[in-house]
Amino acid sequence: MKMFLFVIVLTFSTFGTVCGVSTTDYKNLQKTLMTNYSNKVRPVQDQDDTVYVMTSFILADLNDVDAVQQRLVTTAYLRIVWIDEFLQWDKYTTGVERLYFKQKDIWIPDIVLKNGVNKFEELGGEFYYLAVSPNGEVEWLPYLVFESKCDIDITYFPFDTQVCDITFISWSFTKLEVNMTLFEDSPSVDFYDFVENSVWGIKSTGARRSQSDFADSTVTFTLHLHRKPLYYVMNLILPVVLLGAISLLVFVIPADAGEKMSFAVTVFLSFAVFLSIISMQLPVNSEKTSLLGVYLVFQMSIAVATIIVSAFQLRLHHRCEERKVGTFYRGIVRIERCLRCVKSCSDNNSNKKYDWRNDSYEPKVDYDDVGWKDVSSAVDFVCFWTMLFFGIIATTVLVVYMNNGIS
Repeated sequence: MKMFLFVIVLTFSTFGTVCGVSTTDYKNLQKTLMTNYSNKVRPVQDQDDTVYVMTSFILADLNDVDAVQQRLVTTAYLRIVWIDEFLQWDKYTTGVERLYFKQKDIWIPDIVLKNGVNKFEELGGEFYYLAVSPNGEVEWLPYLVFESKCDIDITYFPFDTQVCDITFISWSFTKLEVNMTLFEDSPSVDFYDFVENSVWGIKSTGARRSQSDFADSTVTFTLHLHRKPLYYVMNLILPVVLLGAISLLVFVIPADAGEKMSFAVTVFLSFAVFLSIISMQLPVNSEKTSLLGVYLVFQMSIAVATIIVSAFQLRLHHRCEERKVGTFYRGIVRIERCLRCVKSCSDNNSNKKYDWRNDSYEPKVDYDDVGWKDVSSAVDFVCFWTMLFFGIIATTVLVVYMNNGIS
């Protein structure tokens, strides 16, 4: 029994001697590795060799997609790994499995955000510690809020999708000296405690590196984003469509009511307000135009035409009855009466016509017996259905094109 206890104590004491690392051993190993070490020299024994820097992008938050400034704001950190041949040791003889060095004490690649909208700034900071393994593998995890450029395509706003690139480059070294590449055994774009954005969603991600040996040493991470359109549908598109329907009521208001012109002008100004709201949310871009903006301009054109027609129609309504009605205006009245009573107009044997004023059938009258008030009413009727037809066509075309943008 005593012999058995002695063997157990000896085993545990031996295990503690091999695996336990004192503070002195740790400091001595760091001091030994730092002897004659320079953070200004690439960490390869043969300076003609290439330092391969593997990178991945870990996204924590999609802060903002600024369409006006055309920039993407993300909170993320890079996982950057390379081999430092000057920081290698035998973990079995030393018992040390990992060392930590301050960022300023060892060599790090000078990686910067190539397509940033702000000034170049160093990744990480002096307070960062880098983990080093016995084989010289250095792992660096710089965390930052990245503001990168992103070309915004506003054609299908608010059902648009955007492709935004985040490009990092080794600024001072050539690709033959520092070659930035991607991890093969892990996704290039990953998520860490990711917070979903209320306006934008992520459809897919991707990554690529520069292929040519003579090109800049860069890696590009791509985010395929899609806008969540519910807010804009409820607060922008539906009000505009409903306002377009209300604008037709200009031709329903009687000419004697005295509110015809004021109503038409109010509708036009409402379209102008919505157009200004959309313009504030879109970038200044002459190459691509928003379909919703085109639709609003079309509705404003209809509103302008409505004002012109209403002013002209009021002029006809108050014209002196003794003045003879011209052939053109008689034709408008004929069209209006045919549209109101298609059956009686198409029936050649019918001797009656619909009297729209008395709401009854009476013997067909001669079209020479047409007054200016009849012309005014006919203009209202014909323009109402004409504007309704063009409004439906424009809305249908908008929906079809928006659907193409979604698909």
